[in-house]
Amino acid sequence: MKVVVLMGGYGTRMRPHAWSRPKPVMAVADNTVIGHILDRTAGDASEVILVVGYRGEQIEAWTRAHYGHLPLRFVYQPEPLGQAHALWLCGDLLDGDLLVLLGDIIIDADFAHIAHPTTDAVFQTMEIDDPRHFGCLTVGPDGFIDHLVEKPQSGDYRLAAAGSYWFRDGRRLWQTLDQTLKSGRQTNGEYFLADAFQIMLARGDRIGVQPINWIVDVGSPGNRLAANRRLLECAAGQGAPSAARPGIAIIPPVYIHPSAIIEASVIGPHATIGRDARVSGAVIAASIIEAGATVVDCVLRDSVIGENATVIGAAQALILGDDSKMKSAAG
Repeated sequence: MKVVVLMGGYGTRMRPHAWSRPKPVMAVADNTVIGHILDRTAGDASEVILVVGYRGEQIEAWTRAHYGHLPLRFVYQPEPLGQAHALWLCGDLLDGDLLVLLGDIIIDADFAHIAHPTTDAVFQTMEIDDPRHFGCLTVGPDGFIDHLVEKPQSGDYRLAAAGSYWFRDGRRLWQTLDQTLKSGRQTNGEYFLADAFQIMLARGDRIGVQPINWIVDVGSPGNRLAANRRLLECAAGQGAPSAARPGIAIIPPVYIHPSAIIEASVIGPHATIGRDARVSGAVIAASIIEAGATVVDCVLRDSVIGENATVIGAAQALILGDDSKMKSAAG
């Protein structure tokens, strides 16, 4: 099975950090976004196709450096024309069965058993309370999807597509995408996978469903912090190595990179301290301190301190971009 990850967007909601780095290589707990996705899905893949756009060369360089053992292929999307366009660009690379994933969500699910012998596709699903923000679906008595609707404003929809999809026939999928693009139908200047899915339903494709265990969105700083919390909790539950160090107080779960230098501080819960970060005289909870950042005499919560940034004397929730400096009047 091939794995395709779509990562062509600008990540505007992730600014200021997205000004200097694309979202897939941003840190969450003990890895990056794309690292977490590949760890969960790509171990047995015959090929891993990453569709990249904004700062795609950074994504390619990071992935080749850390996941070079995988059979990687990179496809560049020159304009952010939507998910359907990104997948269509893969062209002849789409053959055989495929697992298609969105690059701004991390899903925990049974990917090893998503393929099904009697279906044309399988959509992973999640239960929801408010359907207005999701692509929703209903399942008929035969176990196949019989209706898809995008962000319904009414109706008793309780099942949504999670953003991960298995397709039996990659060539047939590409033909469907080609039909979608030729129709010219766009929403806000983008071609959406939802329109291709409607074509599949209309021609009678059998689309099964598989529930996921959990999902985290990393599309905004707040969601990224929530994802950090979830991933740290999962790692702790799986017996992750202790972050204990002499001279500092640790409130688990936390992740502290081995090269980080920490003095006279309280770290946690739900804190990530990145590679070569320096922390002194600080209390840090529910936050991400990225690689090379310096935090001195601070009390931080619900904060993201960018790579190589410096913050001194702050006591607040703070989103600070890469290579920035902030010193409070009292600091």
